[in-house]
Amino acid sequence: MVMRTGFVCGCGHSGTTLIATILASHPDVYLPFQETNAFFKWTPLAMFRYWKLKRAALGAGKTFLLEKTPRHIRRVGRIRRLVPGARFVMPVRDGRDVVASLAKRLGDPAEALGRWIDDNALVLAEQEAPDVLIYRYEDLVEDPARIVERICGFLDLSFGSELLDYHRNPQQWFKPAEAEVETQHEALRNQQVNKPIYDGRGRWKTELGQMELKELTEGRGKPLMQAFGYL
Repeated sequence: MVMRTGFVCGCGHSGTTLIATILASHPDVYLPFQETNAFFKWTPLAMFRYWKLKRAALGAGKTFLLEKTPRHIRRVGRIRRLVPGARFVMPVRDGRDVVASLAKRLGDPAEALGRWIDDNALVLAEQEAPDVLIYRYEDLVEDPARIVERICGFLDLSFGSELLDYHRNPQQWFKPAEAEVETQHEALRNQQVNKPIYDGRGRWKTELGQMELKELTEGRGKPLMQAFGYL
């Protein structure tokens, strides 16, 4: 059985978990419901972890292995070398909403802003790559069937409208270890992705600080906001 591989990566809080959960409902797709960070590891360990995922996918009778670790946006070149033929799905989202969301999680608006800028600069650099598909979270919210069909076509997967019913089979991301308790953040994310597509647009209007807003609309983030059509 030929195993194909795809990676969902980009800036966190841009819809990576959502699209991975939707695609996981495809009958041909195997997705580990955790972020592996595998390609940040020493090469033999990275390949061992990848091999284990492939073995699990084959054992489940699947032909497509999908992995979602947002931070792998920083390892795309390495993944290309180690996993020939891999394809990459990279969602982007309005920086104002992402920074507002990340700042709440991280407790540091400056760190949230820097992360959105750094990670999306890497996404933008991949826009012409034939093995990369970039789409906007807002477009998925507006027309989910069109965007999911486009992604499926890019990954050579069949598309059916039943993929949009992914929430009828709830999944648990970031399962805590036996001795751990699910965090509030993890519980909220699981709640959101196990519902019909969550519309998180516009939260920045009440949650984003003026300094971060200015950096995104007039400062360091402006070129990226313009490139992705948010300004």
